[in-house]
Amino acid sequence: LGDWVGRRWTFLVTCVLIVVGATLSGCVVWVEDPSSAFGLVRQLALCRFVLGIGVGGEYPLAAAIAAEGAPSGSRGRMIAAVFSMQGWGMLLSCMLVLLLLAVGAPLEWIWRIALIFGAVPSAAVIFIRSSMEETDRFKETHQEGTASFRSHVSTAVGHFKNYWRPLVGTTMTWLLLDVTFYGTGSFKHRVSGALDPGRHLGDPREEVWQEAVFATLCSCLAIPGYLLTVAFVEVLGRFNIQLWGFVAMAVNFFAVALMSSTGTGSRWLMFLCFGLTFLFSNFGPNTTTFMLPAEVYPTAVRTTCHGLSAAAGKLGAVIGVVAFSPCEAAFGIEAVLAACGIVCLSGALFTLGFTPRGSAEDLRELDGLLPEVAKAERS
Repeated sequence: LGDWVGRRWTFLVTCVLIVVGATLSGCVVWVEDPSSAFGLVRQLALCRFVLGIGVGGEYPLAAAIAAEGAPSGSRGRMIAAVFSMQGWGMLLSCMLVLLLLAVGAPLEWIWRIALIFGAVPSAAVIFIRSSMEETDRFKETHQEGTASFRSHVSTAVGHFKNYWRPLVGTTMTWLLLDVTFYGTGSFKHRVSGALDPGRHLGDPREEVWQEAVFATLCSCLAIPGYLLTVAFVEVLGRFNIQLWGFVAMAVNFFAVALMSSTGTGSRWLMFLCFGLTFLFSNFGPNTTTFMLPAEVYPTAVRTTCHGLSAAAGKLGAVIGVVAFSPCEAAFGIEAVLAACGIVCLSGALFTLGFTPRGSAEDLRELDGLLPEVAKAERS
């Protein structure tokens, strides 16, 4: 829809979906009858599904709008800076939980407030988005008005045939990244327990506090990765940051797995190596997989190809989350961490084989508009 009807209105719709989904997530109700067809878990799943549609639309639209609105020389920094808000959001969510625990809020309130709070940033920008102008790149490629949906699909299919190689690169690298990023990220409590098996957990509040502290520490190690990408993406390039980010993640996953299996290395050294997987993810493929689809595809299919790449990433997230528990039960946490290292090396291989080495200096090159632009400027 972003490539068909425009970035502006679809960007507004995704914002509204996030507000609705996040707010309703915190308002689900307990059902006394356990056999009820619409218990709390299913209510929550439906609300998160609405939220997920909104977030899924945010990825390609935010990246495309940032790319199309930024000067060529600073486009990479702009997109990376937009994506870095993910890290600050993660840190803020952890600190919110810690604050609510510190003031003695009931656990029931804490999880509801934390879910509803996710609607606040989007609610704050609804008015701004409603007054946005359509991007110049989109207007240039739609000078003759909005084509029929059938015509738009036909155009998109033609572009897919021409851009199959980078499409394999942007989809597979994002899929492989999210197998590890969400697999280990969603089960931080299991990883923290494996890194510190001797810790004592008292009541549920103490357990939530310990896990929130661990997640906060991981976020603090992860945020410098976003900032390093913003600082060096124009110098090192997207390809190099993604390739060596995957390699560095693999090294640290292997290191944690080795120290955990052999009993060597201190608890803090294992935690540092585990935290570095998040740092090199963000100073690596977590940021570049968001950036590249906004810079290698033409305006006519930019959000479509970015959306397909992001969807592949979420498929990887499902694989990582679903596979984590049974694999840990069958083979142990060390084998799971080692498997994450192998997945990262696979991401590096797909980067070598399918990721473009550079991006267009000017996005109009991808649309074939530069000759006309140059001619108009000379006249």
